Amino acid sequence: MAQAEHLAALDKGIKFWNRWRKESPELIPDLEGALLKGRSLRHADLSHARLSQAVLAEADLSGADLRGADLAGADLTHAVLSKSTIDTATRYDSIKGCTIGVNGFYSPSTDSAALMQIDPPGNSMQGANSEAVIESLKHARKLHTFSLVLAGIAMLFIVIKPTSITLPYLSGSFKFDALSYAFLATILSTGLLSLVATFIDSALQGARYLNDRNAAMTVGHFPWLLSKYEHDPPLERQSRIMRLFLSFHPVLYLYFFVQWGSLFAGDWQSVIEYYRELPFVLGEVLLPVFYVMLIGSCRRIFWLSEGFQKPILFDTVTERERRSAMERLAEAVEKQAARTTELVDLLRRRERGSEQ
Repeated sequence: MAQAEHLAALDKGIKFWNRWRKESPELIPDLEGALLKGRSLRHADLSHARLSQAVLAEADLSGADLRGADLAGADLTHAVLSKSTIDTATRYDSIKGCTIGVNGFYSPSTDSAALMQIDPPGNSMQGANSEAVIESLKHARKLHTFSLVLAGIAMLFIVIKPTSITLPYLSGSFKFDALSYAFLATILSTGLLSLVATFIDSALQGARYLNDRNAAMTVGHFPWLLSKYEHDPPLERQSRIMRLFLSFHPVLYLYFFVQWGSLFAGDWQSVIEYYRELPFVLGEVLLPVFYVMLIGSCRRIFWLSEGFQKPILFDTVTERERRSAMERLAEAVEKQAARTTELVDLLRRRERGSEQ
């Protein structure tokens, strides 16, 4: 329950509240479950405040500092959130009346959003840079495509069943049978998908700091199924199935390391014998280790792709002001250009007059 002393300080107005917070920086306000419906909390310092289960419906939180605040389960129905700031420590799971996005939460009824702090900590190497996010996604897509190609070749072994396959390299070619190719593909895919997971994670972390419409559209429409946001339920279900397949495609290699006929027949002795016939280093050391690492990377890629199934948000009021600022800047540039043209014309006329 909220502490009466803290509620009393809030009742004295935002100026008093912010001064009280500044004078007592070590104090953590406890407003858990507080009834704050319709309250004006504009520019209030609510950083690190306990607001879980609080009723903030119809409250004006525009410009509020919500960094590190606990809003879990709070009711934010019809709340105004424009220019309010959160950070990675802010808890807003299970909030009511808002849509949770990659970079914050959005109130559809007031068309306003609380977004991640634009300037992250100095040691995070993150920031509001959509180009950096896109570059990370491009690298992830390229490496993932290569892994898919390896799985496609393995599929040829399963379907066509050639005795061997020849793959080119810079100064010649290598010939592989099904087992040796599957082992090579497992090792390569382990490295590739580990890098893919790293790049997707970097892109997702970077997307948390995006805060404008153009950046949201640029990243949200990047042509890669693993990062593309789908909001229609039928497309969302279809996307989830496809992302599951794309993430776990290396499971295909397991086909080459198991005696499936004996397994389905229940002949466990033949299965064990087949496994023992594999080279010791391959069968009992490298293969289990690499396969565990590979499945771990697949799982991580899938859950990272789930992170992109939230919208990248922007605040309409902030966008409108940004657009107005750009329009004022464009108008000022046009006026300056017109004055410069007038000055050039005047200088030319003076030069002509002096020549005559």
